[in-house]
Amino acid sequence: MIFVNDITCPLCGSSVPQRRFFARSNKPFCARCGWNLDRAEAALNDTKTMLKLITLAVAGVGLFAAFAAVRAHELWTLSLPAIFLLIAMIPLWNYISARRAIAVAKSTVIPDLARTNTPVLPSVQLLLSLPRPRRVRVALTGTLGIIVLLSVVILLCLFLMVPFTWHDSPIDSKNSPLIPILFITFVVSVMVVPAIFREKRNWSLFRDGDVALARVLAQSRAQQGRTTYSKIDFEFRANSGQLVRNSQKDLSEMVFEEMTIPVFYDPLDPSKNTALCASYLKIAETF
Repeated sequence: MIFVNDITCPLCGSSVPQRRFFARSNKPFCARCGWNLDRAEAALNDTKTMLKLITLAVAGVGLFAAFAAVRAHELWTLSLPAIFLLIAMIPLWNYISARRAIAVAKSTVIPDLARTNTPVLPSVQLLLSLPRPRRVRVALTGTLGIIVLLSVVILLCLFLMVPFTWHDSPIDSKNSPLIPILFITFVVSVMVVPAIFREKRNWSLFRDGDVALARVLAQSRAQQGRTTYSKIDFEFRANSGQLVRNSQKDLSEMVFEEMTIPVFYDPLDPSKNTALCASYLKIAETF
C-alpha cells in the first residue's frame, strides 16, 4: 500500500484510508457503515486482467534473466530482474490487501451507522459563512504542485553551483550551469502560466459568486493522453431553484460518490460554475 491518505466517510463521518499512486484505480470504502463498498469491489474486479498480464510479464522476464545468467555464468545479473520483480509485485500486493479488506468489511459493516443527512465538514461550514468578496489565493496542488516543488529544489541546487563553476564554465560554454537553469525555468513557465491563466474566470466566481453544496454522483478515471485523472460528476441546486449538473477534473484526487463538495457559481448563470476541488484557487481562510 503506497502513500495512504485519509478521507471522511460521507455517510457516517468515519476516517477512511485512501490508496494512492500504484492503486489509484481503487475506490475507498468505509468499513463501518459500508459506504462505497460495492463500487470498490467492482473497481477491484476491473483490474484482474491487468494483474494477469503483470504476472505473466514478471514470469517471462524472470525465466529469460535466469536463462541468460546461467549461460553467461554471471549470477549477479539476477539482481536486476529481482528488483523488477519487487516493483512489479506492488500492484499485486495492493490487489490482495484490498481484496482481503473488502472481504472483512462485508462481514463487519453496520449499515445503521449511515446517516440520512451527509455531515458537512467544519471547513465547508466556514466557507459557507464567509462574506464577499472572499480572499482568493493560488495553491498549486497535485502533480503540478509536485513538479513545481521539485523544479524549485533543482533550481536552488543549480544556483548554488554557479559561483563554483562560473570560471570553469562561463555563460558561452556548453557546460554552463545557466543553461539547465534557463531550460527548467522555461519548462515550468510553460506548465504553470497556462494553468494559472485558465483560472482567470474562476477567480471572480471564488471571490464574488454564490456557493452551493453539490452532491457527487459518480467518480471515474478518465484518459488524457498518456495519463489518467479523476473525473467527477456532480449536481447542485442554485438559489433560484435550478438543478445544475456538471463534470470536472478533481485535482485533489480525494472526492468520490455521495460526497458533498462546495461549488462556486454565477447567480445570473449557474451553468458557469467550478467545484473547489477542480481549481488551483483556494479561499485564504480555509487552507
